[in-house]
Amino acid sequence: MFFLRVTKDLDTLKQKKPKEVALLGPVFINLLANRREPPLAKLTEITDPEQFLWQILPHAARTFSFVIVFLPPRMRRALAIAYLYCRMLDTYEDLLPTLPQKESALKRFISRFDNPGDLKSAPPLDPALTADAQESTHVLLVNRAALVDHHFDQLASSQQAAICRLVRRMGEGMIWASRIFKKQDGVLQTPAQLSRYCWHVLGTPILFADEMQRLDQGLSPQIAEARLRQCAVVGEVIQLANITRDLEKDVRRGIFYHPQLPDTENFRREQCIREVRAQLVLRALRGFRQFPPFFNAIPAAPISRARGAAMLLIITTFSYYWRAAQKAGLPAFYKQQRIKRLSGALIWLKCVLSRRASARFLIWLDIAAKSALERCQPDRNKRFIWEDSEFDVAALLK
Repeated sequence: MFFLRVTKDLDTLKQKKPKEVALLGPVFINLLANRREPPLAKLTEITDPEQFLWQILPHAARTFSFVIVFLPPRMRRALAIAYLYCRMLDTYEDLLPTLPQKESALKRFISRFDNPGDLKSAPPLDPALTADAQESTHVLLVNRAALVDHHFDQLASSQQAAICRLVRRMGEGMIWASRIFKKQDGVLQTPAQLSRYCWHVLGTPILFADEMQRLDQGLSPQIAEARLRQCAVVGEVIQLANITRDLEKDVRRGIFYHPQLPDTENFRREQCIREVRAQLVLRALRGFRQFPPFFNAIPAAPISRARGAAMLLIITTFSYYWRAAQKAGLPAFYKQQRIKRLSGALIWLKCVLSRRASARFLIWLDIAAKSALERCQPDRNKRFIWEDSEFDVAALLK
């Protein structure tokens, strides 16, 4: 009964069991959320910033919300706030119909963080722009940004500064992406453009999470160039999962993440999407080689929920690519390399409790990705292969 009441009456539970709600409330709200049918009426009525934050997160973040809520409370709130701001930026970019409208809204939103001590109102969005319940939830989030701002105001100044950097990097990146898509008729033409797009969309949040972890350990948030490049690769691998999952949907709305897609006749479109999905899966598998050095370098205690959250992100991403490879017709993975839900939960628990278990899992991941690539080698000459990108994130940030 306690778990059900967490989602139904968080205010009452906060008074009766404040510690339990602080630690477990967001976790069970996330586990029980119906992501296919967001409770729009309920979200519209919520006036308590605490309840709104955790109730809307699973509908705004989907997979990432699981990772966020398993973090230690001192990091969890900052990452939830940051992700919701990123979702707001993404909503402006997705739903506003013209380039001037996108740029104007994105610039106004970024400028809010010029003075983090006194945030201005976020540019509102018309609910009529939405096409489904998920988009309606995102517009509702934008129009109720003040409830998220309430939490931002209570963060430590170092956390606020990190969120300001994230919003600025991602917002400016979305302006760049909007211009590129407009100039090139909706097509990313080169591997470097794809890598830069993935950096702005997901590499910057990975960098932000790394900065937050360093701050939590009492370290400087400054990141070395080699670490920046690792953040870019890890972000690209994870974002390619989102891209390959939504290829059909993006093609219908005139967005093409591969130059082969727009020139394909309608009767060959399905086959072309399958081939492009295969290419992007192979590209992601090559990037998995950066996962072991990146995640092993995260400073964490012997028992660490932060390390567990990172492993959960890896498990869900790798599991997705196992399914995506099958969908793309790639002979990439062996059956025994599939991570099922129960085994994934056990891996996650072991990684929370043990650095050694985490290191062993990353070694297994590296071997699995390499073997998957080797199995696909005979098919490489039959497909249009995008070689490694010339994109340099360190040069971009200088």
